[in-house]
Amino acid sequence: MAVAATIFLISFNGVVLGGVISGVERDLATFQYGNLEILNEKEGVIDKPDYQLVASVTRHPLVEAAAPRILTLAAEVSHQTPNRTHTVYNVTVVGVDPFLEPKASRIFNSVAAGKPQLLKGTVLVGRDLAEDLGLEGAKGLLKVKIRRVTGEEVSRYVTVSGIVVSSAAGGLNHILIVHIDQLRELLGWEQRYSTSLVVKLSQPEKADEVAAWIKMQYPDYQVKTPREAAKNWLNAIIEGVSFINLVGYAGMIASALAVITVLTMMVSGKTRDIGVLRALGVSRKGVILLFIFDGILIGLIGAAIGGLVSSLVALWLENYPVAFFGNLVLEVRFNPLNLLFPMVVGFVISVLASIYPAWKASTYEPAEAMRYF
Repeated sequence: MAVAATIFLISFNGVVLGGVISGVERDLATFQYGNLEILNEKEGVIDKPDYQLVASVTRHPLVEAAAPRILTLAAEVSHQTPNRTHTVYNVTVVGVDPFLEPKASRIFNSVAAGKPQLLKGTVLVGRDLAEDLGLEGAKGLLKVKIRRVTGEEVSRYVTVSGIVVSSAAGGLNHILIVHIDQLRELLGWEQRYSTSLVVKLSQPEKADEVAAWIKMQYPDYQVKTPREAAKNWLNAIIEGVSFINLVGYAGMIASALAVITVLTMMVSGKTRDIGVLRALGVSRKGVILLFIFDGILIGLIGAAIGGLVSSLVALWLENYPVAFFGNLVLEVRFNPLNLLFPMVVGFVISVLASIYPAWKASTYEPAEAMRYF
């Protein structure tokens, strides 16, 4: 059972943590970056009208939708309650197009309270930001202060339309979402420019192909996949997952010790039987092979049970997704081949662990073993 439990632990870690990585990539794409994100890192602003860029990008047959965004910081956002004024500084503000954004992302689907709509003079507030501002439900009047490039500070009062909730990867819980035209006015932009364009693809697996096509059209712009845009964050998660998997494989040592203990106890309990076998002419090699066969049997049974339980759990998680780690819904894809490696490792370790007890059993001489009658 130790072998089965260890195989299950490793497989379960692989399924859950693999689901975490897939879920993070999915939320990065559906909320923050799209399947592709177009930027002008040199200038900081995409210096072409948004409608022109959207029309150009959507000519590609794999592009379903595209939407412009403006990302900036509000110097402060405040909300007056009967008891006090709640103020939060350096708040991330995202300006979106209420007509194009629903086609390109799931931001409006993440509204947990209030109305999933955005007009000039209204905002959507992230759940955690709403708590910091002392909002009670999807209602309230906020004062937003923006500092322009010129140093001038501009303030506007806006009404809360809804509260948005996402996983940490979705990145919506601490931000303020406003109408893109209103944010342009606050920033003093006269042109319909944006800081990025998010692109939704009908076949996300062909993102590199579409990115190459966009770069040919706009060589001065950068085109990034979610994995590239959030490279540091994703790498940290992947490194953590690798470490946890390493700990799981280190647990195989414990299962090996369990196999050694079981077989050693078996040798001690079967001393007289070993003596009979040796007296009947069974060679030392035969005794060794006998106990190694026991190790093989333990490994096969453990691998089978561990693989079966792991498969059932993985299939259940694939068909009935659960949320972990702050609203992150796991995206599990069951692949039987992923079970093969831990099962083989468990089996091999079980066989190797049987070598010492087998050798110990072979050292008994017939006369010595017969004393245990």
